[in-house]
Amino acid sequence: MKQESRRQRAGRLLRISWSVVREDRRLLVFPAVSAAVSLLVGAGSFGLARAVGGGAHARRIVLIAGLVASYPATFAAIFCGVALAAVLARRLDGEDARPADGWRAARERIGVIAAWTLLTCTVGAALRLLEERLPLAGRIAAWLFGLSWSLATLLAVPVLAYEGLGPIATFRRSAELFRRRWAEQTLGTVGIGAAFGFAAVPCVVLLMAGAFSSGAAGPILFALGGGGLLVLLAVQTAMDQVFRVFVYRSALGLDTGDGPFPATDLQRPFGPYRGWFPPHD
Repeated sequence: MKQESRRQRAGRLLRISWSVVREDRRLLVFPAVSAAVSLLVGAGSFGLARAVGGGAHARRIVLIAGLVASYPATFAAIFCGVALAAVLARRLDGEDARPADGWRAARERIGVIAAWTLLTCTVGAALRLLEERLPLAGRIAAWLFGLSWSLATLLAVPVLAYEGLGPIATFRRSAELFRRRWAEQTLGTVGIGAAFGFAAVPCVVLLMAGAFSSGAAGPILFALGGGGLLVLLAVQTAMDQVFRVFVYRSALGLDTGDGPFPATDLQRPFGPYRGWFPPHD
C-alpha cells in the first residue's frame, strides 16, 4: 500500500478538521466572539484616527492608540482560542462538552492568558516600532524575527489550554513542540489560510461593489460581503485551532480514544518522509 506524503496527510487532516467543525458548530461561538471584539476595537481605533485627523503628531497618537488597543483584541483572541481548545480536548477524548465548559476552562487560565497576551503585544509593538524607525535592512531583519516568532508560537494556545504555563515557559514549550512537527504545522496553517483566502474573494468583491455603489444596493452589497467575511473568518479560526490542537496532542502521543482522528495518526502522526520536506526529529 502506497504511503501518504506529508502533503497528502496534512490535506486529509485538514478535511478531518473541517468535519469536526461542521459536526459541532458550537465551536464557531468562540471565534465569533473574538471577531466581534476585534471589530469593536478596530472601529474604536478607526474612530480615533478620524477624530485626530492628519499630521505627523496625529500619526504618532494613532500609532500609540493602536498599540494599546491591540491588547484587548489579542486577549480576546487567545481567551477564545483556549476556550475552544478546552472544549475540543473533551470532544477528542470522547466526552460531551458545551461552550460553557470552554469559557469556564479559559477563566481558570485567565492569569496566564493575560501574561501571554502582554508578552505577545510587547513583541508585536517592538517589531512595529523597529519597522517604523529602521532602514530597509533593519526592516527585513525585523520581519524575519517576526516570522520566526509567529512560527515558534503556533502551538501556544494548546499549550496554554492544556498546561497553563507562564509566558516564557509557554514560548519555550511551543517552540519545542513546533520543532517536532514544523513541516505539518506550517503546511496545515498555510493550507487553511490559502483555502479561505480563495473563498474570501467573492466577499471582497461584494465589499468593493458596495463601497462604490450608490443607492440602496450599496449598503446591501457591503453587508453581504462583510457578513460573508465574518463567517469565513470564524470557520477558518475554528479549523485552525482544531488542527493545532491535534498537532499538539499527536506531538505528545496523547490518546484521543474514539475521536475523529484515526489512532494510526496518533501513534505515527506523519510517517516517513515522502513529500516536500526533509525528515526531522
